[in-house]
Amino acid sequence: MIGAMSLEATDGLQIDLRPGLKPDVAVLKVIGPLTIRNFFGFQDATRSNKERVLIVDLAEVPFMDSAALGSALGLHVSCEKNGRKYALVNVSPRLQTLFTVCGVQDVLVTFPTVQEAEAALA
Repeated sequence: MIGAMSLEATDGLQIDLRPGLKPDVAVLKVIGPLTIRNFFGFQDATRSNKERVLIVDLAEVPFMDSAALGSALGLHVSCEKNGRKYALVNVSPRLQTLFTVCGVQDVLVTFPTVQEAEAALA
């Protein structure tokens, strides 16, 4: 079980990690634009998390570039390979458009809220 922690990434990105309401669930809240300048902090946080379910809350991510989208796809591949589950939640219309334009809207696991993702995956 993880404890709550805040990780300051570069270029204004903040990442907060807290336990979910159910056992073996972590919620990673990303705050700020997620870009090539700072996605390594996001990537490190997702790779170091060992909970069975990782929920990534994107409510406060106004923008994501293709490099950051690649790291989200890396999370998908890693979870598939290691038998873990993940979800991207609170995806803004702008990010949803990015997913659609790039053709990954049916690849990435998304839910409207943290609660819905936790209920479905945990």
